[in-house]
Amino acid sequence: MKQIIEGWNKYILKESGLSRVYGHIMDYDSAILTAFRNEFSEKENYERNRELKARLLSQGYGVTKVDGSYIENFESPQAIEVSEQSLFVSNRQEDVEFFVEMAALGEEYEQDSVLMIPKGGEESYLLGTKEGNDFPPYKEQISVGGLKMGKEAEFMSRVKGRPFVFKEELETYEKLSKNSRWAVKVLADRKK
Repeated sequence: MKQIIEGWNKYILKESGLSRVYGHIMDYDSAILTAFRNEFSEKENYERNRELKARLLSQGYGVTKVDGSYIENFESPQAIEVSEQSLFVSNRQEDVEFFVEMAALGEEYEQDSVLMIPKGGEESYLLGTKEGNDFPPYKEQISVGGLKMGKEAEFMSRVKGRPFVFKEELETYEKLSKNSRWAVKVLADRKK
């Protein structure tokens, strides 16, 4: 388990364009979360993530997709490896309630945890966001350490045996086309 906790950051700077993500981590608070759950179909999970992404974009956060896998219900009899699409979120407007909002979304979308990355990448932690969960316990922080660029270690995130892969460019509401902004608004308003 120690390797898992210490190695969350092996995915950084393994693909071209990840230096942009590094820049966002250095300049802003960030988080990684998803709306995927094992009990939903693939189609339902992608729809849930589209809705989550729309909500994040409509709130002014920068968002980019992260592909990976992790162990859901870690260290329990129901443990299962789940591949999923996650979202890297950058607090580019420096919202003082950013981590509170990310925790609330983690709870709403029934996630075991959300990876919280304070500005600069130091003191990053998993925050338990699911009641009754053993790891990480609900509302408890489990330190995963500081950002280590290009280091290999064991953790729950990988794609075909490779570390996380990030999309080239951070998406923002302002960069969306008129039709895309309309779609984001419709999807985000579904949850209001």
